[in-house]
Amino acid sequence: MPTSLQPIPMPPQSTLSIIAKIALLAIAYMLTGHLAMLLSVPPGFISSIFPPVGVALAAVLIWGYPLLIGVFLGSTLLNLSIAISNEQQLNWQQLTIACSIAFGTTLQCLCANWLIRRKMSFPNTLTEDRNILLLLFIGGPLSCLLSASVGTAVLYVHQIITPGQLLFSWWNWWIGDSIGVLIAMPLMFIAFAYPREIWRHRATTVGIPLLLSCVVMVVLFFRTSDGEQQRLQQHFHEQAKLMAQSIKSRISLYSNSVLPLERLFIASVDVTAAEFAIFVDSILKNHPGIRAMSWNAKVSQQQRAEYEAGLLASTVGGLGITERDASGQLISAAIRSEYFPVTYIAPMPLHLNVTGYDVGSEALRLQALQTAGDQGTATLTAPLDLVQNQQQKNAMLLFYPVYTSAETPPVIAERRQLLRGFVVAALHMDEVIGSAVRDYPAQSFQLLLTDISDNTTSPQSELEPGTSSGMLFSKLTSPIPAYAKPLIWLEEFSVGGRKFRMEILPTEHYLQDQSTLQPWAVLTGGLLLCSLLGGFLLSVTGRAEQVQRLVQQRTLELSGILDNAAEAILIFDTLGQIERANAAAQQLFGYSERQLPKLHIGSLLPELQQTNPDFVQQRQGRSSETAGLTALGTALELEISLSSYALPGHTWFICLLHDISERKKIERLKSEFIATVSHELRTPLTSIKGSLELVNAGVLGHVPEAASNMLSLAQKNTERLVLLVNDILDIEKLELGDAHLELACADLRELLQQALTQNQGYAANFGVPLSLDVQALPLQVLVEVNNQRLQQVLSNLISNAVKFSEAGSPVQMSAELHEAQVLIKVSDQGPGIPNEFRSRIFQKFAQADGSDSRQRGGTGLGLSICKELMDRMHGTIGFDSVEGVGSTFYITLPLLPVAG
Repeated sequence: MPTSLQPIPMPPQSTLSIIAKIALLAIAYMLTGHLAMLLSVPPGFISSIFPPVGVALAAVLIWGYPLLIGVFLGSTLLNLSIAISNEQQLNWQQLTIACSIAFGTTLQCLCANWLIRRKMSFPNTLTEDRNILLLLFIGGPLSCLLSASVGTAVLYVHQIITPGQLLFSWWNWWIGDSIGVLIAMPLMFIAFAYPREIWRHRATTVGIPLLLSCVVMVVLFFRTSDGEQQRLQQHFHEQAKLMAQSIKSRISLYSNSVLPLERLFIASVDVTAAEFAIFVDSILKNHPGIRAMSWNAKVSQQQRAEYEAGLLASTVGGLGITERDASGQLISAAIRSEYFPVTYIAPMPLHLNVTGYDVGSEALRLQALQTAGDQGTATLTAPLDLVQNQQQKNAMLLFYPVYTSAETPPVIAERRQLLRGFVVAALHMDEVIGSAVRDYPAQSFQLLLTDISDNTTSPQSELEPGTSSGMLFSKLTSPIPAYAKPLIWLEEFSVGGRKFRMEILPTEHYLQDQSTLQPWAVLTGGLLLCSLLGGFLLSVTGRAEQVQRLVQQRTLELSGILDNAAEAILIFDTLGQIERANAAAQQLFGYSERQLPKLHIGSLLPELQQTNPDFVQQRQGRSSETAGLTALGTALELEISLSSYALPGHTWFICLLHDISERKKIERLKSEFIATVSHELRTPLTSIKGSLELVNAGVLGHVPEAASNMLSLAQKNTERLVLLVNDILDIEKLELGDAHLELACADLRELLQQALTQNQGYAANFGVPLSLDVQALPLQVLVEVNNQRLQQVLSNLISNAVKFSEAGSPVQMSAELHEAQVLIKVSDQGPGIPNEFRSRIFQKFAQADGSDSRQRGGTGLGLSICKELMDRMHGTIGFDSVEGVGSTFYITLPLLPVAG
């Protein structure tokens, strides 16, 4: 059997055999090259492995230097076929590039063969580690420096790559060729090298594992590549979705810009041109995409003469109501049943007076204004040329109808009869859309916005720019490659009665900026590991040792955290047996480190005496208060949090404890202090209040006016203090559970009527009408309540509504059935509740205006007491409020069945 030190004779080769092998090598080179391109990563089409170089090098080593011709031919054909597949026209430059790259590959194979044959005899069985390492090093990383350098230089000279891409292209070329040699060359030796009996046996021990591992890496690469494409698509679609929302919101914002102007004409029957210009000025400043706004009054044929007389009196050289002839010149409008001339316009177009121009004389405008008038909504026209500027091609007019009634008539016939005219906004769509996407990186997207209301034009991305007559906005910088077409965001939406199609496309800059080398790195690293399976085994054993050390380190860290935590921590199993306790737990309960693991959790926390996994699971994730016992039997007030973690075949519970004894003691002292102070205040206040009432009543004789005013002020503030003390006592009793409510069955209608009667006089003092609406209730509605406390809740809600209502503004109390409950509402038309106050409205002493100078009195305890009372009566309390419109407070009570 020959050894690696003995030359292995090559079988004789005929000329015909050599020519056939040259041809087969050229074909194999081209085919494997195309297979390698399937593993490329866009947008640069980077390939992590290029096996043709390994096939070529192995063929020259096995069959000799004449095979270099096949290397040159195969490389040339491969590069020319790639150019054809990229839809490039073949020319002399393409042929020069292909031949130059082929020359570099051929030169690499020549130098590698010469150096390998000089360092070792060949053919070689490669049974020695030195020969294997030398062959792989010379044929792979060393010789591939040559092909990578020549290839990237050719691409740079022909300006296919930029100076910034030069280093990366060279690195990628070198890596791909090197890995291709390290994998393809051993497989070629197994298939064709001599002696065959040696290499044939390596098919199962080297070839199959190497092929299988490569297949696994390729599959992993495709999955990673698909994931990268999905990530890129998701990232772009998220940006596109935000951009689309911005565009839709901006168009809607501009569509709503005419609403204030419509309200102006509703509020005023006679709006002058000066008033119109002043009102419109702020709208135009805040909406730069609006080129002009106008008021187009509805003028019937019978009103035309009078309208034109007024129009001619205010303008010089006017023609009255006008329209455009076929040449675009303004002429007197033809006789029609009605006209919609421009009555006011701001800003007035330079060198062009459009006042009196009948927008209903053009079909597009007439269609939009008729739709707007019949539907009572803002309506956009199709894209058109503005009268003011013949060069503006992407404008749209927005019509909003104004009726003689404040509300939109319910039916079309009434709308047409009561139509007064239209407020109109001329939208410059370039500025509207441009302002919406101004905050997005301009280099990352391309945008097309098309009006498709009147046609079914195919997506603009499939057309040449400018082929769609409904184009509103176009920002196309470059065509996108085929792989990026799934990234296109296509959305259709409707605004102002028009249907739009929006297409957002990525740019080449975005694709290059967002692409990552993760798929390339996965494939490169995987294939490199495949070529070095021995090193991979060493890596696995080293990694196992590293993981073990890491586990030990993490275990020590967790133990350190547990033992040094400031809070007490207990760990117990599903049976309640304590397994571990930290130092804080030992100190809290007074047990030693050895004693605690022998105890049941119930001996420390009686609530957990019967350890039920379901009960513990329900308590997880939330804190609660519980009682604990120390080793000496002393009671502890604790805050407890439970969590769990599972190990194979076992579940552990973690109990985090915090001693709140001091906090609870302070809370009790506070409650006792408030209650004591409140009781001590009530007696002298009652006496002071009674004395002031007697003096003000004149019991002690006539009181001077100045003194009477001061005494009245003192009496009012005394009443306020009495109310405060009573509220404090109520809230404290409710919180401490001292106020037990006796609930009894009662008819809700009577209770509501009683509340109305009791509070009617209070509302009258403020000049506020108070009413009750119970029409939605059946004749008898039974609820279980405490009559006195329910009246307290209703009185509080009514008094609040009255206090916050202007004189003459009504307050209404109503009731209705809602499922198995009755819903009672108290509504006002006051200022509403500020947003920042709503989250704490039911807290004690909470007031929207907490300053000493607040206009409305109150203790800030009423709603807090109401909430507590409703809880005691098994009901709820809530509110709805709109600032500037009013508030509605509501309570719900469960219904009792009515006896049949």
